[in-house]
Amino acid sequence: MKNPLQKQFDQLESYFEKGDLVAPSVSAQGIYWHVDHSLRILEGVPEMMRQSKPEDYKPKSSLIKFVIMNTGWMPRGKGKSPKHVLPEDHLLDKEHIARRMDHAFHQINTIKDLDDDSFMRHPLFGSLNKKETVKFLTIHTNHHLKIMRDIVNKKVS
Repeated sequence: MKNPLQKQFDQLESYFEKGDLVAPSVSAQGIYWHVDHSLRILEGVPEMMRQSKPEDYKPKSSLIKFVIMNTGWMPRGKGKSPKHVLPEDHLLDKEHIARRMDHAFHQINTIKDLDDDSFMRHPLFGSLNKKETVKFLTIHTNHHLKIMRDIVNKKVS
C-alpha cells in the first residue's frame, strides 16, 4: 500500500500533465507553479531532515500550528513561503518540472529510512519531528492539490 505522500505525488503528476492552466479567480499562479512549489518542498525537506542534528531540535507551540496540524486545513493566500521554495518563472516549463519530479519522487521515498529523531525546521512551526514532518508535507501538498483542482474546475480559455 502506498503512503499518503506517494499517493499525493501521483496526483501532482496527473495535474502536471494538464499543462499550465490558470484561473486568476482561484490563484494568481498556474498549475505548473503549484506543482513546482510542491515538488520543491518534497525535494528539500527530506534533505533538511537528513542534515538535522538531534541537539538542534527546537519545537514551538502556536495556535496556527495547532489548527493546521490538527485539522489539516491551511488558509489560502495567508502563508509566506521562503524564497528558495518559490518557483522561478524562467524554469516553469515541462522539462524543468519533469526533472524536479524525478528527484522529488526519490526524496520522498527516502523519508522512511531516516532516523526517527530526524526533523525539519519550519519558519513558523519550529522543529517538526519525523512523524509531524510527514503529516505537514501531506497537509501542504493537499493544500496545493486543492488549489490545482479548483484551477482545473474554473479554468479560463
